[in-house]
Amino acid sequence: METTSTAPIALRVDTHLSKFSQGGTVLLTALAFIFNQPIIVLIAAIIMVWSALAPTSSPYRLLYKSIVVPLALLKPHIVEDDPAPHRFAQGVGAVFLVAATLVLFLTHVTTLGWALDLIVLVLAAINLTVGFCAGCFVYYHLGRLGILPRVRYTGTFRWRGV
Repeated sequence: METTSTAPIALRVDTHLSKFSQGGTVLLTALAFIFNQPIIVLIAAIIMVWSALAPTSSPYRLLYKSIVVPLALLKPHIVEDDPAPHRFAQGVGAVFLVAATLVLFLTHVTTLGWALDLIVLVLAAINLTVGFCAGCFVYYHLGRLGILPRVRYTGTFRWRGV
């Protein structure tokens, strides 16, 4: 007779892939702003939407797995963590970039469009440099309020900053 385990499945996240993705987002949003190129905001928005909806085939993951890791530029650093808050954060960033794209292409309110782009730039840069994920923070608090699934992390806490 087969027995089933009631132990929770350990969820894992590759923190170096996350850092690589954040670096790509910082680069794209900064270049878009510096060179006043809304098309780069559109590209960043598409990548963020793709990453949030289909993380296993996202452009950042494909670049990371097929170029960055084989060239030993970064090695995977797998930690126990729930990927859902990170996908939520990417989704929020995607919404901001889609809104920025629409504003920049369809209106004359470019200040608002660039402000939305810069919000994503700043939050991704904070996550990249000090390890604080604002979208994850919001996800956890929405979970505590019962709006999103509550993350039940059973492992020990380790600071994953830079």
